[in-house]
Amino acid sequence: MSDKIRQKDKNNISGYIQGGEKKVMTKFNKKMINVLATATLVAGVAAPIAALTAPTAVHASSSYQALSTPSINSDQQDNAVLGRAKVSISQASIASGASFTITLPKGFDFGKSGDLQVGRATSATDATYGLGVYLDPQDNSLEKNIPSTGYNDATALKVEKLTDNSAKVTLNFDNSKDSADVYLNFANINVSGPSNGPVKATIDASSLSGLTSGEVTIANVVSSGQVSLSAADTVSNTDNFTATLKVKEQTAGALANNNNIKLKLPSGFKWNAPGSASILFGDIASGDVVSKVDGDTLTLSLKTKSSKETTFNLPLSFYVDDETNAKEGDVTASISGNTTTDVSSLVVGSYGQIGGGVSVATPTTILAGHDEQKIGDIVIKESVAGSFVNNRTVTLRLPEGARWQSTFESNSPGSNFAGSFENTNGLGGADVSYTDSDKRTLRLTFKNVNSSKDPGTLKLKNVEVATQPGFSGDLNVDVAGSQGLSGTVKVATVKQAVTLAAASKPTLTIGLGDQQVGDITITEAAKEAFVKKDGSREVILELPTGVRFASTPEVKVTAGDVKVKSVSTDTYGESNKGRLSFYIDSESATPSTITISAPKLTVDRTVAQGDIVAKLKGSAVSYTAYKGATDNTQNWKDNNTAAAETAIATVGTPAPGATSTKAVFTLGSTSYTVDGQSKTAEVAPYAENGRTYLPVRYAAEALGVSQQNILFDKATSTVTLIKGSTVAQIKLNTNLLTVNGSVIRMDVKAVTNKNRTVLPIAWVSRALDASITYDATAKTVTVENKN
Repeated sequence: MSDKIRQKDKNNISGYIQGGEKKVMTKFNKKMINVLATATLVAGVAAPIAALTAPTAVHASSSYQALSTPSINSDQQDNAVLGRAKVSISQASIASGASFTITLPKGFDFGKSGDLQVGRATSATDATYGLGVYLDPQDNSLEKNIPSTGYNDATALKVEKLTDNSAKVTLNFDNSKDSADVYLNFANINVSGPSNGPVKATIDASSLSGLTSGEVTIANVVSSGQVSLSAADTVSNTDNFTATLKVKEQTAGALANNNNIKLKLPSGFKWNAPGSASILFGDIASGDVVSKVDGDTLTLSLKTKSSKETTFNLPLSFYVDDETNAKEGDVTASISGNTTTDVSSLVVGSYGQIGGGVSVATPTTILAGHDEQKIGDIVIKESVAGSFVNNRTVTLRLPEGARWQSTFESNSPGSNFAGSFENTNGLGGADVSYTDSDKRTLRLTFKNVNSSKDPGTLKLKNVEVATQPGFSGDLNVDVAGSQGLSGTVKVATVKQAVTLAAASKPTLTIGLGDQQVGDITITEAAKEAFVKKDGSREVILELPTGVRFASTPEVKVTAGDVKVKSVSTDTYGESNKGRLSFYIDSESATPSTITISAPKLTVDRTVAQGDIVAKLKGSAVSYTAYKGATDNTQNWKDNNTAAAETAIATVGTPAPGATSTKAVFTLGSTSYTVDGQSKTAEVAPYAENGRTYLPVRYAAEALGVSQQNILFDKATSTVTLIKGSTVAQIKLNTNLLTVNGSVIRMDVKAVTNKNRTVLPIAWVSRALDASITYDATAKTVTVENKN
């Protein structure tokens, strides 16, 4: 980069993530860049930016800050424009009705074309009135906070004129939810013979108001002897800085023989001897300008008193003397001396490392499970002009739960980019590509080196992303790349597209059906949160394994204008898992609520005690789990992450279990006894290959298993018998017996006989801890259950 990089307007600073590591810099191993900027008017010599009577620690609930302090002359004038001030009110420090008065000093009164006025302003800079008062209530005015703060925009601020030079401001709300700011704009003020020096408005408040009394400087009255200072035409190199100081007398002789101006650099910097002055206006010679350097202090004066207003330029230079004390950022010289000047400090450069940063001014709020979601504009900015090198990169990596829209839509996005670019100062022409196997990283390769005098920026606008269902919280982007930038920026806040809630959480009994739970509601967080596009419009409420809907409940829209149809509890073969589905027939124009009214559930004996958690799925609420490029979002598809979930009931004590029984069966006979009572079976027990088979219904009764604890899954041809804490499962036409998850291989198979399921009773009795005896003479089988 050139040793003479011209910079300007460095008084406006924005924060961003610094590129690369921050290290202690030395003259010889760090290339430092200085940018000299135009001077910032701060205040008069006799007053700082905000001349304020300091409040006590007990009452420090509000503070006052001068936002502008213009200089005016001491002549009589109407409609003079004075400065602006800011009243910062700490959170929860005031109650409705708090007030304070504003009083102008002698020689000043509110006026506009001769008519004294004060009033409420429409912006912080409104100059309509002699005193314009603007309120920024911050979060106190949010709709959700209005019930507690009592905020009403029409009456929140009241401004009254008390006298020609005083007014009263009343705040009619409670600022319990956030701090609040009041801006005072002293525009169009009548001035009559004021004294030289700072113009201070007095703020007076009752100690009971929660506000603090004080004063604030709103202007500075200058005499005819004031000198104006400014800086221009700056260049910089590694650790030496140059500038041109412009000195202007407002009246002849302002910088007289015994008067001087002192410019003191901050710690770590020292002046070189200035060059020869260049006289622009006036009647003095270049040699009449006297300068003296003493380390960090430069003193200016004139040998002779001018008889005409004089303006001259003085070439200045300074350098970094101590890298350990020199601070990065603006180099500001403080102004002193026995001559009145129009500034008390002057920005004479900017000391910083070559690099840049990434920032997002306003993160957005987006919906989980949706695509085409716009995040906050991303600004990539150089620290100084020429910081970025050709063909080097800046990378932006999303977290696992998000994809750039282009990579969500395509496995091979190429250079496609869902958004737009805006550049300044020649920093543009960045090529787009996507890296890593999952393509979560957006890589920008810069092709056009900035050749301007100012730092360049590249703004990524209207950028779109897709997020997985269930994602919530901050969406942060990791910054890296060969340009040396690093850090993390927040681009959005992700919230659930829909929420799931249960009106109650009743306790259900294991092994019973037709158990009612409370209404279940599904609510949109924003309009069109229920998706109907690309064939995606199904909503599924999924219950855990072993919990099913006993019947199809009513599903209706209870708020908003979304439309639904085709309600069903068809499980599509997964009979062990409850499933309620319906379809979105029309997207909403206003956020809507769908209510599932008083559903009834059946809870199998296999369900563990604890909460029954329902999960909301389906392409209408978890769109990104069903659509998008398969390779890039496969994990979303595999997991089919729920859009929302909630506990709708809890499982308590089990249903009545096993009982003590003694059953006697006779082979070939349908007659049998249970605890001495004669009964008749539809199918007689029989023996085959040395094993006795009993119909499942009667075998279960003999084993002490209640009818409600006999389950048959037609889809898998599996019989489940539950006795206490034991669960035995037998799959027909196989020799597999599963007991509490452990597989046992029987030497026979469970089969059907006359369309009835029959079980090898010896194996099942052993699994369920029952005894069995066989009388060969009588051909009877006795099954005795002790539990």
